[in-house]
Amino acid sequence: MLNHLFRTVVLAFCLSLASTVAMAEDIKVGVLDWQQLLTKSPQAEAAGKRLEKKFEGPKDKLVNKQKEYNNKREQWQRDKDTMAMAQRNQREKEIAKMEQDLHRMDEELRSDYATAHREEMDAFIQLVKGLLDKFAQEEKFDLILPQEATLFVAERIDITSKILALLEKNKKP
Repeated sequence: MLNHLFRTVVLAFCLSLASTVAMAEDIKVGVLDWQQLLTKSPQAEAAGKRLEKKFEGPKDKLVNKQKEYNNKREQWQRDKDTMAMAQRNQREKEIAKMEQDLHRMDEELRSDYATAHREEMDAFIQLVKGLLDKFAQEEKFDLILPQEATLFVAERIDITSKILALLEKNKKP
C-alpha cells in the first residue's frame, strides 16, 4: 500500500514536471500499452506456446499422480473400517507420503514454470526495449510512458499499434 502510494506520488510529480517542461518547449510524448503487446504480439504468443509445450509432460505427470492419490485415498476411506489396525496404519502412512510427494511435485513445477516464465518475459522485454529505443530515436520521442501510469491517453500519442507492427515485422519464421 505504501509502495503504491509512493509510486503514485512520484508519477504525479514526474507528470507535472513533464507538463511544465512541455509548456517550455515542444516535447514529443508517447504511451505504450504493455498488456496489449503481451496479448497481441507474435513473440509473446510464441513464448506462451513454448512454455506450454515445455511443461505439458510434467503437468500431465502431476495430474496422473493426483488421480492415483485420489483413487488410493478413496479406496482407503471405503476399506479402513474393515482393515486390521496395522494395515490401516500402513496405508495411512503411504497416503500421507503420496500427499507430501504431490505437494513437492506441485511446488517444483510451479517454481520451474515461474523461472521459465520470467526468462521468457525478460527476453520479450529486452526485445521490446530495443525496438522502443530505436523507434524513439528515429521518431524523435522525448518520453514514452507505460499506459498503466497514465490517467488519460489521447489516441494520437498511443504508439502501441506502431510497436506491434514492428514486432510483427521482427517475428522469426
